[in-house]
Amino acid sequence: MEGSELRQLLPLVGFMVIMMVLFYFMILKPTKQRQQTHQTLISTLEEGDEVISAGGIYGKITKVRDETIELEVAPNVRLKFDRRAIRRRAHDEA
Repeated sequence: MEGSELRQLLPLVGFMVIMMVLFYFMILKPTKQRQQTHQTLISTLEEGDEVISAGGIYGKITKVRDETIELEVAPNVRLKFDRRAIRRRAHDEA
């Protein structure tokens, strides 16, 4: 490769590096942060917490197990959910 060919490739390589850095900071990093926040949420769920499921169902946790939780969605109406199906606590901001 001659010097002129190398100089023509330099802007392309620079552009690709910039795009990879932007991709990391705009896509990968926020996704990792959301996953970490969700993992913290599901590991700290306790009985009595009011939560919202991924399907939009509001309820109060009545039982917490290793992989599942039980939500009371109305008086004497309880549903079993996978812990990962809980999106957020009801009092937290979206």
